[in-house]
Amino acid sequence: MSKRPFSPRENRKTSGKDRLPGVRATERAVQNGLCRAVYVAKDAEERVVKNLLRLCEEKGIPVSFFDSMKELGEFCSLKVGASACAILKEPGDGTGK
Repeated sequence: MSKRPFSPRENRKTSGKDRLPGVRATERAVQNGLCRAVYVAKDAEERVVKNLLRLCEEKGIPVSFFDSMKELGEFCSLKVGASACAILKEPGDGTGK
């Protein structure tokens, strides 16, 4: 997979409305062309994220990794860990549907 397409520290400055946590929600966003990047936790179970990683590769969505589910959950403003998170496209950025 690719290296981080942009720094998560830079994204922490945003409101968080551009982040969609959860494997299933992230898979739907990738399938529907709604995201510009995906983050996956390195400690997430492979069986849980395997399909998501394959889907991202097929759709050409860059994937970056957080060291832990806890870190990714905090990045998504959650009190619990997250296995995956989609970074949504901004309306009117020219990359939407």
